[in-house]
Amino acid sequence: MAKSEQTKAKIIDVFLGLTNKKKWDKISVKELCATMGITRGTFYQYYNDIYDLMEQIEDTLITDLNHRYQLLPLKSPNGLFPPELFDSKYDYSPPQELFVWFDFCKNHQKAVSSLLDTKNGDAYFVKKLKVILAQHINHIMDYDGMPRDGLREHFTKIFIELHFMAARTWLDSKEEDFLSIREIINLLNTMRVGAGFLSNKQMTSPDFEAKMKFPADREVL
Repeated sequence: MAKSEQTKAKIIDVFLGLTNKKKWDKISVKELCATMGITRGTFYQYYNDIYDLMEQIEDTLITDLNHRYQLLPLKSPNGLFPPELFDSKYDYSPPQELFVWFDFCKNHQKAVSSLLDTKNGDAYFVKKLKVILAQHINHIMDYDGMPRDGLREHFTKIFIELHFMAARTWLDSKEEDFLSIREIINLLNTMRVGAGFLSNKQMTSPDFEAKMKFPADREVL
């Protein structure tokens, strides 16, 4: 790695480390340089200000995540297949999109952990991630033959939040204290498979609504 690239990498590393104690946009160039032991002139060789530094970090991450998704084999949506074909056509194996997300988080552990932090991270970056994740979650659901009904938007939002929650907890935990990538992916996939199963049962079981009805004493909650 060239010396300039080493310097940039060090600036990014120190900056992300400072976000553990302070919101990213409250960190000054002066504070960053003092922590790193460089002059402000050195910083300005590579970045215009803290906002430019953050933008370059985020652009690199977004570009990498999109590239990882683009490398996945193209799968044509199944469309809404007949309920009687559910057992034969539904693929319950974990989608590769889930592996892409957690491999990405692992490879950029410090940056992702800092930027997803609910207190000191960047909400705008989270919004950009939500757009990308929503696109690929909807692709999974299209491939699964799930209907584009009123529940899909809500399911997608919840599923995205689970992506973030799992990533935050996993990245901030010691390896022996939390689940493996495979175990986390299996948990998320269980929710996806459960949604597919219930959607099928809703279309095929005459007593579905009766079985899903809440007890009368819970309706007032």
